[in-house]
Amino acid sequence: MTTTKTPVNPEFLALLATLTHGRADLVAADLLGVPVHTLRKWTNGTRSPSAAAVRLVTVLATMAVMAPALLDALTPAPTRAAPEPLVTDEELDALAE
Repeated sequence: MTTTKTPVNPEFLALLATLTHGRADLVAADLLGVPVHTLRKWTNGTRSPSAAAVRLVTVLATMAVMAPALLDALTPAPTRAAPEPLVTDEELDALAE
């Protein structure tokens, strides 16, 4: 198994940066319909996107510049909730006393 990185088009990376700016990886991945690890592999160059993904990112990045309110309306809410804290604030306060 080789660990060589596949070169990713710098224009794609610029468009992806425009699209994901100010968005959490989870939200950006949901917007693109890909797993978070795929999005991260695209950004670090270990995986190249398909032609369809490149086109989708191009369209959505254009929308982010031209009609950000429309893109925000299309952006799904995070589907996964943040994990519950192991210790509540009340329990921390009780330990501090």
